[in-house]
Amino acid sequence: MKIIKNLFFLSLALTSVLVIFNVYAADQSICNSGANVVLHDNGLLKSCRLRDDYDANNIRCKNGGPVSFYSNGKLESCVLSAEVNIAKSKCKADGLISFYIDGKLKSCMKQDN
Repeated sequence: MKIIKNLFFLSLALTSVLVIFNVYAADQSICNSGANVVLHDNGLLKSCRLRDDYDANNIRCKNGGPVSFYSNGKLESCVLSAEVNIAKSKCKADGLISFYIDGKLKSCMKQDN
C-alpha cells in the first residue's frame, strides 16, 4: 500500500511539473493556418508565421511575421510589432529582434535617433 501511495504522489508531482512547463511554452495555435510549422524533437514549437500579435516576455511580436523559440520554450526571435526598450537599446518596430537562450538581448534593429 505504501508503494502505491508513493507512486501516486510521484506521478502527481510529475504531472504538475509538466503542466507548469507547458503553460509557458507557445503552441501551434499561435501560427497562421496552413503555415509551415516546425517543432523541436521534444514536441515544442520551434518556428512558424504568427496568426496574431503574440506577447512574450514584454515583447510584442507582429502578426504575419516569423517567430522562433528555443527547445525550452523561450523566445528566440521575431519581428517586433511595436518599439521596445531593452538593455538600454531602443529596438525598432517592424524590425527583427533576437535573444540568447538565457533571455538576454542578442540583437535588434536600432531606432534611428
